[in-house]
This record gives sequence, C-alpha cells and structure tokens, in this order.
Amino acid sequence: MYRKNVYSIPVVNAPDIENETIPVLNRNAANNKLLFGADNVSTVYENFLHGMKTAGGPSVPIFGYRDKDIRPGTPGDIKWLTYGDFHDRFRHLARGFKGLGLRPGDNVGLYAGNCMEWPLVEFATYYRGFISIAIHETQSRAHTEYIVNLTELTTVFATAACAKKLLDMRDHIPKVKNVVLMHQPPPQALVDRLIEKGFSVFNMADVEAYGRESGDERMRLPKYDDVATIVFTSGTIDLPKGAIVTHGNIVSSVAGTNFIMENKDLAQLSTKDCSVSIIPLSHILGRLAMHAMLAVGCKTVFPRTQPEQLLEDMGEIKPTVIIGVPKFINRVQDKTMNVIKGKNGLAGSIFRHAVKAKLRNIRHGQSGHWLWDHVLFKPLSESLGGRVRLIISGTSSISHEAMAFLKCTFSCEVSEGYGLTETCGPASITTHDDVAVGSVGTPYPTNMIKLASVKELGYTVADKPYARGEIMVRGANVFRGYYRQPELTAEVLSEDGWFRTGDLGMFDDQGRLKVIDRKCNIFKLSTGHVIEPERIEYVYCDCDLVTQAFVYGDKERGSLVGIIVLDVEFLRVFLSKKKIIKEGAEPPHHQMLCIDTIVRSAVLNELNNHGIERDLSYYELLSNIYLEPYGLDVYGLLTPTLKIKRYEAMRHYQVTINRLYEEIESSTADQSQMASITNWKMSKSSKKI
Repeated sequence: MYRKNVYSIPVVNAPDIENETIPVLNRNAANNKLLFGADNVSTVYENFLHGMKTAGGPSVPIFGYRDKDIRPGTPGDIKWLTYGDFHDRFRHLARGFKGLGLRPGDNVGLYAGNCMEWPLVEFATYYRGFISIAIHETQSRAHTEYIVNLTELTTVFATAACAKKLLDMRDHIPKVKNVVLMHQPPPQALVDRLIEKGFSVFNMADVEAYGRESGDERMRLPKYDDVATIVFTSGTIDLPKGAIVTHGNIVSSVAGTNFIMENKDLAQLSTKDCSVSIIPLSHILGRLAMHAMLAVGCKTVFPRTQPEQLLEDMGEIKPTVIIGVPKFINRVQDKTMNVIKGKNGLAGSIFRHAVKAKLRNIRHGQSGHWLWDHVLFKPLSESLGGRVRLIISGTSSISHEAMAFLKCTFSCEVSEGYGLTETCGPASITTHDDVAVGSVGTPYPTNMIKLASVKELGYTVADKPYARGEIMVRGANVFRGYYRQPELTAEVLSEDGWFRTGDLGMFDDQGRLKVIDRKCNIFKLSTGHVIEPERIEYVYCDCDLVTQAFVYGDKERGSLVGIIVLDVEFLRVFLSKKKIIKEGAEPPHHQMLCIDTIVRSAVLNELNNHGIERDLSYYELLSNIYLEPYGLDVYGLLTPTLKIKRYEAMRHYQVTINRLYEEIESSTADQSQMASITNWKMSKSSKKI
C-alpha cells in the first residue's frame, strides 16, 4: 500500500547512477513488480475473448455506429454490433486476406478515419498474425507516401476519401496492388479511376464473404512477443517513425488500466458503461482505449466527427466515458460556455462565483455543490448527454482552466495521462484523489520512470527544489524499436530497455510527474533565458480569445513573437467591450480585423496581461504577434492529435516571423511597451513578496 499523498515509490535497491534519479514505480506496486499482462491474456485476440466473457457472451453489444442517412441532412439511427457478430466478421475477413495474396506476417495498410470498419480490419490482422499499418486520414501526402513505401504495402484498406488520395500518389507508391474500399456501395466513378491507375479494386464486403465461404484453416495464432502493429509517430519534427508494438505491449497496457481501476485510483468501468471513439484509431491511445473498453465489456460508439454533429451525437449516445485530446475538450468548453463567458453582467458573475465555490468544495474532498450543480452545471453537462462519470485527457497537457471546467461542469472523475507511441499509450496517470492540476500523476503499473540530466539545457537532477531532466521509461509497455531504423532505435533505447522519451520533466514533493516540454522544443534567447514554448502556448490558449498559438524565438533574438488564431465570437465581444467596434453594429470581416493594427495592438496587450496574471516571466511575454485568420490546421501544421508541427510551422511562417521582428526593431513604441510590461511584472512580484 501507499502513504497518503505519495504518488510514486522508489525502486528498492536500485543502483545509484550519476546524473540520474532513482527509478520510481506506481504507488500501489509491490516488491518492485511490474505488470506484464494478465492471466490467460497474452494477445489482443485473447483480450477480446476475455472481454466477451466479461460482458456476458456473444449477444451483448460491443460497437455502435450511425446507419446510413435516411435522406440528406438526416442522420440514420445508431445501430449496434454484438460481440458474436463482430467476432464472426473479423475472422471471416482474416480468412479473406488469402484471396488478396496476403500471408501471416505481411503488412496490411489501413487508411481511414474512425469508423465501424476500422476495428474489423484491425482485429482481422490481430487474429491471424498480420501486421497493421495505420495511416491517418489527414496525414500529409509526403508522409503517407513515405509510410507506404517504407512498409512495402501491397494492400491498403481505405475509405473512398482516402482512396482518392491514393490516385494522386500512384506514381510514387508502385508496390501497392490492391485497394479494398471499406464503405458500401463504393462510387463507381472512383472504382473506374482506381482501375485505370493500375490498382486491383475490391469491396471489403466481398473479401469478408470470400473468407466466410472458404472455411477455416489451421493457422498459428500470434503470441505475446509477436508484432501486432507498426504505429507511426506524428512527425512533428521530421518524417514519422514507425514504432514496433507487440501483442505483449498492448495487453500489458490494458492490464495496467485494470490494475489502476482495481486499486480504486480510477473509476471502475463495467458493461453498463459506454465510451465514444474520438481519438484517431491511427494513434496508439485511440486503439489502447478501445482495447481497454473491450476488456471490461464497455461499449464503444463511433460518433460523427464534425463538431456540431459530434455534440449532437453525444446528446443521443449519452456516454459515461470520454477519452479525448485536450483540444477536443477545449472545443467542448468553448461551445458550452461561449454565451456565459462573453458576458460581463450578472450571468458572468454568477458563473465565476459558482466555479470558485465548487472548486473549493472539490479541494476539500466534496464531489459537488448542492446548489450550482442543479442550477448551472447540470444544464451544461447535458450537452454531452448528462451521464459522463469519467474523462481522461491524453496526448498533451491540458490547461488549468479546461481542467476546472471539466470538474465543475460534469461532476465526474477527471484524469490526465502522459505517454507516447513508444510507450504504447500511458506511462503515467493522475489518480482520483489528486485534486491538484499541472501534473501527470503516478507511473503506470507496467513501467518505471526516472530522470536523466540534460546539462546543455540547464536541467539537472541536482536542481532545487526538485530534480529535473529527461523522462526515461522502462517496462512491459515500451516498444521494440523503430521499423527499419536501427541507428535511431539505438539512440533512444538502451540495451537494458530504458527509453529516452525526449521530454523534460520533474517529480514534485509528493512524487507526481510533471512534464515541462519536449527537449527538442527548448531553446535559449540571446539574453540567455531558457524558453519552454509549449508551456507558454498553453498559457495563452487559456485566454478566451485564443484557440491556437505558436510561439517562436531563437538564440539570435532577445524576445518572442507569436502566431495567434483567435475565436471569432470572443474577438467580436472583446472588441465591442474595448469600443474598437460599435456594439450592435455589423463588424468587419474577420480577415480584415486580423490585419488591423489597432486590433493587433489590443489583442497583444490583452494576451500579455493574461500571461502576467498566469505568472509568465517578462521574457516569456510576446513582443509582437501575427493574427492568423484561418487556423494552423488549414495549412496542415497540426498532427492527427492536434499538436503543432513546430518545424513545419516555422518554415511556413518564416517570412511572417522575420517581418514581426523587423517591426519590433523599428518601433520604439514596442520597446517602451515591453519596458512597461517588465516594470509591471517586477512590481507585482515585489508586492507578492
């Protein structure tokens, strides 16, 4: 067991290594023991069988999905697939692979967004020892071609939209022979064009029917150490890397989730629960969430993906579990609060008072508030169906404001996880009794964690008050290596299994892990100040005005500039309050507002005021900004999990960045403004002391 308020425990008799901390384990770990799976569950297929038994048998629903639209603009009903039907279908599909010329051990491409057909193909590969290669539907053309060629794909299962993209790549993906269209009926014009380009085209339903009629064969089922999938990283810095993930990696991570629930550090899920598939299944966390839900008999529904349709589906599905990325949570927050947060009057004051009152109750161990839950928060929670009892945020840090919003609005357990593709999902997670924000909690039961000094960046295990350094992970969930990249594998994976994450972190006085930033993102200004851009971006994204932020600086400059994407509705409310535009009048087009110098100046002042209130240092404030009218996603500068592709963003905005610095150098007004900001910050600091 663990002592109260201690979130990790040191490995007993661990060697004392210079420039490294002692490794720590999950707070409930006993005798230095890590989980390596569960009894009688050594593969993903066996995990499915275990889930079917737990759920109550083959007749129990497992996946929900929208039926075809009855007529344009009218969504079809939500239909359910049972464990038994799903089991039969993916086994038939796996046998049908033989008709495509595939043999166990071959790579099979999966090019699609989240849909009911996705897990059918995925489980077909798991069942007979094929290796799935997932390509996200919004992956750039260059990255898609790279993945297809590196893995030597001959067969790709694709939606119609993704198959169209394959047409444009035909000359650059010569080894692809078969395109299997996942949705029925496929557009005949698309089929004709694919054939003209030299592809053999199949319907997924026909492949499944072929397998059903061909009968079963004796084939070796995969084992614990066999490769299950190659999951490609987001490619935020360079080309995506293919992480080799085994069946053992996946079932160990699922076992870790069950362990946390059994020890009451996470809400216990059951057959009564229902989750929604929001995180892309091409991302490891999306798939791990699906497998964890299957293991406990929890249903999963595939909602529509457009924001308005997603919220509409949530109201109908009434999920109890939501596992999502912080950006999704922020979007829900914006949609459900835009009316209230845009007001300065009584409604806004009541809301702010209610949030403070409920957070105070939560900090004192009370789950809700007798008044505000019924009067204010319950109507807001109805936007997601009103039954949510567990929310897990993953893939990147969630803002303090968004965390407070979740806890207040939904009166449910909220956990934040940290992990990477290479750790097969979470490497740590916050626990139900941790009411603080800003950490990613205790190590996962499948792995241990330690820190290693990064002296060149000024982060060392000797730092006070807390040791800081690169986060290193070792355990059953750590990947085998990068596909066909042995040199890169050797750089990040030690001979004794320690994975260098590339993330900088620290442990606080209660043993909770905190992530500072990516090591490759950290840079120094010409003044010598060390900048953690992702942390600063999250602070600015806490501001109501901002939906996306990209902070830039380098060693040749003494200040920071930013590319800022604004919320259209909040911008107009803000400008009306500042009397920059007349209240009630038709405002100028958003593009015109973004280039207006008065608007830019007002927004810059507001952002830096917000930054000062959130304790940014004077050198972390922005000296100049460009207001991006369209969004970073429009230019392909976000990964599938909505992280910024920093190097691509830098290249895309290089001319704009140079102009922003030229404006700083030529404007004494900006210099005087920065001086006043610095004085204000120093004045506030002295008053606090």
